[in-house]
Amino acid sequence: MTEIYKDIFIGNEQDYYAIQNKSGWAVLHCCKHPFHCQFVNYRGNLPSSHPDYAFKRLGNEMALNLVDMDNFSECYLEFNRKMFETAFNFLDEYREQGYKILIHCNQGESRAPTLGMLYIASLGAFEYADFDTSVQKLREKYPTYSPKNNIFLTVKYLWKNFVQN
Repeated sequence: MTEIYKDIFIGNEQDYYAIQNKSGWAVLHCCKHPFHCQFVNYRGNLPSSHPDYAFKRLGNEMALNLVDMDNFSECYLEFNRKMFETAFNFLDEYREQGYKILIHCNQGESRAPTLGMLYIASLGAFEYADFDTSVQKLREKYPTYSPKNNIFLTVKYLWKNFVQN
């Protein structure tokens, strides 16, 4: 687990289990399996018409229906933009209450650091730098950052929706 901004950490599934029962933490699970599946109580695929298809919030935790793929598709950009907006509002709510934030995925290499970068950039962490500069700055803080194509390009396309220069 690595702190990438004041009280905002990115990590992997094991980092979540290390803080799971500690008070003062809010968690964004950036992975369908096992967290979104557990929160919504399903296996396999969930119909896109399901009310919890994109995310499910349980108290101070939110699980995103986010899979890590190599293939990028523009057809999910609007879906992801809305999901990220909701997730960031959730994080803002807990930051304002003084909680520490953990943003994690299974391995801590792709989804969590990419969303963490977008979130802290939206807060001004990189002085509202462009996407490529922010990636370089994240890699300085988090050298194991190794994003898959889909999440990387999704966030690159959506960058200006969240980070105002």
